[in-house]
Amino acid sequence: MPQTLAPTDPILLEVEAALAGRYSVERELGRGGMATVYLARDIRLDRLVAIKVLLPELAVRPELRERFLRETRTAASFSHPNIVPVHAVEETPTLLYFVMGFVDGETLTQVVRRHGPLTATAAARLIQEVAWALSYAHGRGVVHRDVKPDNILLERATGRAMVTDFGIARSFAASGLTQVGDVVGTPHFMSPEQAAGDQLDGRSDLYSLGVASFFAVTGRLPFDAESAQAILAMHMSRPAPPILELRPDLPAPLGDTIDRCLAKEPQDRFSRGEELVDALEGMRIGRKEVPAAIRMWVTRSDQFFRIGLILTLLSSQVVGRFHSELEQLVSGTMFLVLVITLWAQIPLGMRDLARQGFDFGDLVAGLGDLAEERVAASAALRAAPDYQQRRRNRAVMLVTGAIVAVLLLFFAASQKRPPPGHALTRIGTAALVFGLAMGMGTLVFTMAGIARSGGMDRRMHAMWTGPIGRFLFWLGSLHLERRAPGATATANPRVLLESLPADQRRRFARFRTFFDQVDRELERLVQRDHELTDTLDQVRAATPTSGGGVAVRHETLVRDLEQAQRVTSDRRVELLSALENARLGLLRLKSKVGDAHELERELEEMLRRS
Repeated sequence: MPQTLAPTDPILLEVEAALAGRYSVERELGRGGMATVYLARDIRLDRLVAIKVLLPELAVRPELRERFLRETRTAASFSHPNIVPVHAVEETPTLLYFVMGFVDGETLTQVVRRHGPLTATAAARLIQEVAWALSYAHGRGVVHRDVKPDNILLERATGRAMVTDFGIARSFAASGLTQVGDVVGTPHFMSPEQAAGDQLDGRSDLYSLGVASFFAVTGRLPFDAESAQAILAMHMSRPAPPILELRPDLPAPLGDTIDRCLAKEPQDRFSRGEELVDALEGMRIGRKEVPAAIRMWVTRSDQFFRIGLILTLLSSQVVGRFHSELEQLVSGTMFLVLVITLWAQIPLGMRDLARQGFDFGDLVAGLGDLAEERVAASAALRAAPDYQQRRRNRAVMLVTGAIVAVLLLFFAASQKRPPPGHALTRIGTAALVFGLAMGMGTLVFTMAGIARSGGMDRRMHAMWTGPIGRFLFWLGSLHLERRAPGATATANPRVLLESLPADQRRRFARFRTFFDQVDRELERLVQRDHELTDTLDQVRAATPTSGGGVAVRHETLVRDLEQAQRVTSDRRVELLSALENARLGLLRLKSKVGDAHELERELEEMLRRS
């Protein structure tokens, strides 16, 4: 949890004095073994940033000061959509700090602790995005050395994974403070070779990513013990539990990928992050995306139907309380109009879907995909280590609540004054109130448990995908000119832009050229990648038979081509990420849950970076 700032904190006072006029510190985000992180606002650019300050007692130590400066120089040179950007590096005689982008979200640790293990789709996306970030760093000669859930941030708005804290990263090419034989990192997430103090390469980070992924999909760690030494010994000698034994619902490619990352020998793991990404690419391509319009319709229609059903049940009780026929007619008519108005929103919502180019088959497919999502989410929840215990605790609480409520009501019934009043005593009245409250609370928790099982949603969605749903869709689509298939609001940022109201289209018109340029550059990069791949295949096939200078030049050419491929791939990822962020922002704006001013700032920043 963010901590409030103490006005007498000497670190804060010195930081504020150093930042005066440029940044306004708002609160403390957290503290670590080497630094404190503050949330601040960049006054000139009016944006939130995170400022990491090395603890003063460490800043005066030359070797730690050098490590901290190397971290900032390394991180500041990175430009990748899955790495938290560093904006500036600052120092005073007693302070060292750097300014980095503020990610509005949570760490992977917080997400799993709060919501339970990730679904297969979410886990595959996270692993791929972290692997892309690590591959980018490895291509520039840097090993992170401390990949763990606390250093993986999940952006709230987009779900994008971003890697932070290269504080103990070390260049392949340059000797650092951490020499061979030293152990630096977090024991639970260290590779065997890191635990042994051996020379490291990028495969060590992939092992740590495997441990973080194991935690992401199970909510537990593959190795745990009371001491750091025991944990390190487990990493070096004990095989990790097969992931599919703990999460049998996961797709085999995902389980095999995590297991391979956790191989003891570096040569048995993926050699590069790109290989890891490719291993999961089939899952990412094959995963089903439910259009935002259909997802929104499902949420709203479920709410409208439930509220209408509750009003229908209440109407029989309320109308019966009136004795006058006129009063019954008025109250009954009022409830009838309310229910009809609510339920009429369901076909009207279908009309909006038809207007955007969706047909009844799209709706059925979307509901089916949502059902699969619920099954996967339920399986992930059941995989949590404490799931059975929480379930037993909930059952005990509900049974206890029901018993207490019944006993209180029986006790209240026995507390009546003698005739002629027969009214409840004060104790009886209190028992009646508490008994009813306890009973209602138990009923609500019981109904919430039933709803969580998904049975109610399945029956409701079966109605929407059956003859009733088909009839309602036909009714909602009467006399409507539908768009051509594919011209939906979810196609790409440009299509989304054209679907906005006229005033917003004019406001964002200047970004049309940007989207066109990105599309053209992506096409060029795809062509470039094909050319590099063909050339690299030819060069590899023509292995020189003689040694000497020819062999050296051959190896240099292969390395240069591989480097060019990595640069091309990184640029494609950067552009695709920019388009995805733009699409999500436009979707939020179209759905009236986003702010036009904020989106304009984001697109301007995207335009500058690209």
